Amino acid sequence: MKQILLLTILMSASLWAAPTNKSAPTNLPKVTTLIPQLLPRNPNTKPPPSPVQKQLKTFFLGVQGGKIDEAFKTLVASNPTLSDPASVPEFVGNIQKGIEVFGPLQGYELYDLRSVGTRTLYITYLSYHPKKPLRWQFVFYTPVGADWKLLNLRFDDTVEQSLIPD
Repeated sequence: MKQILLLTILMSASLWAAPTNKSAPTNLPKVTTLIPQLLPRNPNTKPPPSPVQKQLKTFFLGVQGGKIDEAFKTLVASNPTLSDPASVPEFVGNIQKGIEVFGPLQGYELYDLRSVGTRTLYITYLSYHPKKPLRWQFVFYTPVGADWKLLNLRFDDTVEQSLIPD
């Protein structure tokens, strides 16, 4: 059974509205299967373990430096089920589309880290771009006696829609 990483771009509804110029349709995919998760009101900004933090820093600096393909391959290298060579171009293409739409990555920061048990981490980062921020969600897992590995990655532009109201 072949497993692949679900990497999804969830674009805001404004991107999917009918274009004002009928001859210029958008080429971006519309994803309706994932429900945006709310950002916690009281985020935990405790840094992830050093090996995870190093992987994420390398990833974001690679994306910021325009080396998206290399950054993604390095990030998923720890998990062979995610680094299927046939799938990598699609994932890299989705990240490139996000950068094209919102502009180059100008910075990033940890927003929230949640432990799920003792061996799984759910980590949310925000990256900053000229048009708006993007939310990146990573799930890392450490098997007994092994290093941290990425289980899942997704990103979207629903930061303002996902804030928990007071």
